[in-house]
Amino acid sequence: MPEQLGHYNLLERVGVGGLGEVFRARDTVKGRTVLVKHVADRLGGDPLTRSRFLRDTRAAVAISHPNVATLFEVGEHGDQLFLVFEFVAGETLDQLHRKQALDVRRAIDLGIQLAEALGAAHTQGVWHLDVRPANVRVNLRGHAKLLNTGLSAWTTGGRAGRAGSSQDPTDPYRSPEQRRGQPADHRSDLFSLGAILFELLAGRPPSDGASPGRAATTRPREVNTEVPVELDAIVARALADRVEDRYQSAVSLAAELRSVAAILDIRCGHREPPSFVSTTPDPPGQSSRWPILLAGTLAMAILLWLWLG
Repeated sequence: MPEQLGHYNLLERVGVGGLGEVFRARDTVKGRTVLVKHVADRLGGDPLTRSRFLRDTRAAVAISHPNVATLFEVGEHGDQLFLVFEFVAGETLDQLHRKQALDVRRAIDLGIQLAEALGAAHTQGVWHLDVRPANVRVNLRGHAKLLNTGLSAWTTGGRAGRAGSSQDPTDPYRSPEQRRGQPADHRSDLFSLGAILFELLAGRPPSDGASPGRAATTRPREVNTEVPVELDAIVARALADRVEDRYQSAVSLAAELRSVAAILDIRCGHREPPSFVSTTPDPPGQSSRWPILLAGTLAMAILLWLWLG
């Protein structure tokens, strides 16, 4: 790999992903730090595979949302393909919570952000199909960024999620249909988000009973009693075994999480219930202005009545 690709200066190799080598780089035109992913020859060499890959990258470039790590460009260096992503400084979600339950309100905020990110992808007809803590990075401002959106089918995890492929029956982030090697869709992503929410609230992934020594549970309150019953029901619905019983859209899931967030804010006194009565104090020296105005209006009405009479 050269030290420069077009106008991108490669600063350091940060790892190897499902697509190939990954580099932190400097965009000399835009003046920003980016992530450059080298596309392995096995994906870009065969013409048919290359065509399918480029089709998926075009769909990924079209996804624009604050909680999605943006794919800026699909570049070529000779016959070699490379992808240029937004660089997200911070920790992955599994590094952030470190198998400890997060504050309930914080977990809800992250859940809302991820639901909205998935909604943006689903609107473009893109299913992620590998939503898991390692594919979510929380930036230095505390905002979640969904990684590999639209391209996870080409990573190791995504290929494992294709229908008919072998599955790990204990993978808590895979939907039941994915584990069975059946076709998946956007509702599979919502199951995976439900699994992430469960883990953030309970400190461990959910279980369907397949994991040794762990009873089946889809309700985080059974593990963490601080989880409100309203949130418990939302997570359980997202983790429903049958796709028909889950949320049918990420927008609906995000809306219900927002409702619970508002309820918790009121319960904790962080937000006042809406009111039509102004509580803005009068400016200094004008605290008695309303009685004065009222008296003056009444006096004028009496004089007018006497004059007309």
